[in-house]
Amino acid sequence: MAGPYSYSEDRRALDVNAPLVTRDQLLAICKEIDEDTPEKETDSFIETAHVMLVDALDGYGVSGVLLGQIALYLTAHFAVLSYPAVSREQFSIMSESVFGKLGLGLENTRYGQSALALDPTGVLADLSKGKPRQRVGFWSLGNGVRRNN
Repeated sequence: MAGPYSYSEDRRALDVNAPLVTRDQLLAICKEIDEDTPEKETDSFIETAHVMLVDALDGYGVSGVLLGQIALYLTAHFAVLSYPAVSREQFSIMSESVFGKLGLGLENTRYGQSALALDPTGVLADLSKGKPRQRVGFWSLGNGVRRNN
């Protein structure tokens, strides 16, 4: 990938121990969970999304504000995987159907789809499709010119 979103170790700026999303932010957008959702669980969703964000997108030059939004939607995606939306309920036979299909990666939830749409690098889309990530780096051990002093 060329342009402003090419990978560089020098552009890495995120701290893996400092998530960009709070529980309150998650609860504000993710209607599939609420205040009764255990804090340990919401912390787990936040941590998982943040680790994924740091590993996948840190170093591509994406702005901090945009990374925060991507992190928020990734977090909601992981929450919905644990608390899927019910699309149909039937009380007489006690059945329910849930939204989503296995094997679709981030496209499985509307929140994952939003994270994909927000990612200007395309890295999340590649990961969601199972494509292996390749980072290419170039190093120089010198310019080959010998100087006599």
